[in-house]
Amino acid sequence: MASGTIVAAMAPPAGQTSNFVDPPYCGIKFLVVNCVFLPLAVVALGVRVWTRAFVVRSFRWDDYLMAMALILSCALTGVTLDMLNWGLGKHMWDVPATSVTPWFLKLNVISAILYCAATGFTKVSVLVFYLRIFPSRNFHICVWAIVFIASGYAIASILANILSCSPIAKAWDLTITSGHCMNRPVFYFANAGLGIFTDFATVVVPIPWLRPLQMPLRQKIAVGGILAMGCFVGIVSCIRLASLYELLESPDLTWATTNALMWCTIELNLGIFGGCITAIRPFIRQYFPRLLGLSSGGYGSSSRKHAHQLSSLPSQRPDFSGREHQYSATLTTLRGPDNDSAEHILSKLSSNHGKDADEPAGIVRTVEFDVENTSRPAP
Repeated sequence: MASGTIVAAMAPPAGQTSNFVDPPYCGIKFLVVNCVFLPLAVVALGVRVWTRAFVVRSFRWDDYLMAMALILSCALTGVTLDMLNWGLGKHMWDVPATSVTPWFLKLNVISAILYCAATGFTKVSVLVFYLRIFPSRNFHICVWAIVFIASGYAIASILANILSCSPIAKAWDLTITSGHCMNRPVFYFANAGLGIFTDFATVVVPIPWLRPLQMPLRQKIAVGGILAMGCFVGIVSCIRLASLYELLESPDLTWATTNALMWCTIELNLGIFGGCITAIRPFIRQYFPRLLGLSSGGYGSSSRKHAHQLSSLPSQRPDFSGREHQYSATLTTLRGPDNDSAEHILSKLSSNHGKDADEPAGIVRTVEFDVENTSRPAP
């Protein structure tokens, strides 16, 4: 079809003509970004799922939420790459009007819905993970407040994109002249501002509780790595906000949307990658222990297999008011049919320990120590 018979989606600026054959194109960088950052997120989540399911054998709600975020990220990539076939990366005056409406505009609405849902799942997953490592009640209150804000504005953003026009089809069908639509670029701008707030809130809220937390230095470094990645995601969100300003000012929708969607892709997949950092160390410890300076694989090492949690000593304390007393603690290991160990601390004041007929069968270890009352009468 000759270019003279094609109606452009927008009239070209003064001094330029429409070019439907070989127009300027910036879609290659968008394609490269998707080919780099989506596989990064897929690999990170794959390591996380494998670690949770087969190494530590503990699959939690935050893992399900992050898996949902990746599914939505893959769907977003599929939709936005299809937008390249309908004008994304080209100037509006180089795109046929039949490509922009309805296809480009409809896919643009779908991509916005997928992005808002995916970022919501990502942030809530990280926050739910925080609840498992910080036991403070005040911290939990702060986290649940941020969860409420993040999930609330994500749901509101999804509904706003769906109901952005009345009638709804007016969002992508420019032949509908009745009704009205919201200013979508302004909405994107406000949505990005709330996103930046929750990004940095997610980074800042654990800091007061991280320093006094009783955990090894390496674990604190790992949590610090998550916070650093979250801070970097917040910086990417600020860059995305600048690209949205370009979208707000430019009528060249198909060209300006390219950078905005590109930074959406980077932000979302980096968020998924950062949320999966916690699973990397157990994975490396199990399969590549030398990277951590270990001599052998470690999650199933002998030290772990033979470590058991002991129950507390009886609440009734022995009478130490006398001059000397001997106190003994008995550790009994029972072997059940499932080959698991159950330890019980049986404490008593006795000189004939181990001679009771009702002594449970098992491996018994007795530790005895003397207690001497050294208190002196008051002068």
